[in-house]
Amino acid sequence: MSVAVVTAANGGIGRAVVRSLLAGNVVSRVVAVDLAEPVTSLPGLPGGAEPLCCDLRTDEGLATLAEAVPGEVAVLVNVLGGERQPPVEPIEDVAWPPPKVWDDIIDLNLSGVYRVTRLLAGRLVPGAAICNVSSIAATMPWIVSPAYGAAKAALEHWNHSLATLLAERGIRVNLVRPGFVWSRQWQLVDRAEFEEVVRDRVPLRQVTGATPTDREQTADDVAQAVSFLCSPAAAHITGQAVNVDGGAALVRAAR
Repeated sequence: MSVAVVTAANGGIGRAVVRSLLAGNVVSRVVAVDLAEPVTSLPGLPGGAEPLCCDLRTDEGLATLAEAVPGEVAVLVNVLGGERQPPVEPIEDVAWPPPKVWDDIIDLNLSGVYRVTRLLAGRLVPGAAICNVSSIAATMPWIVSPAYGAAKAALEHWNHSLATLLAERGIRVNLVRPGFVWSRQWQLVDRAEFEEVVRDRVPLRQVTGATPTDREQTADDVAQAVSFLCSPAAAHITGQAVNVDGGAALVRAAR
């Protein structure tokens, strides 16, 4: 039985990744980890998803994960990231958040991913795949949250170093950069602000039937790319970053 571990699995992208890995037969079992307890056992997911509720930024949470995961892991998808809402301290100026907020964002998007990967690295089988979820914020000025952009940029540097370190074991390490996906994170902010940030988001027209549309990007768009990178179809792809943004990064002004 091939096993995947997916973090932040109760969010939009995480849930879509779990579904895509199982539906595409990339793995037969997914340990779906999230801080939030699912309302019902991850509704709408194929059989094989096993929810695990724990805080991966604590020693206790990591110990819970270590106990729940079997001896061998074929796929690790680190979706964990974003920003805590509400923040640990009030933010008066996003360019200069309080140090505790800065540290919290770095920890969630970089250090937390490191801790989970370090915990499971010894259990990854030859030919295993790791996929980290970054953001197009890593590749351009991101003035709506410089801390978030910096954390994702650091994640990407570490991702590529990890690909080199694990290559001898036949373990592939890639990442995806989502563009703008309406998510639980954004719901805690504001829909109007989301629309303002993404108003020039999609130069690539989507086609429904024979009709081009400006369809909004979905979590499934991101999950399908993750599933491919974790599948045997991507057996010779490692150390790569794939933008899944409809081309938004091609035309973005600095944000």
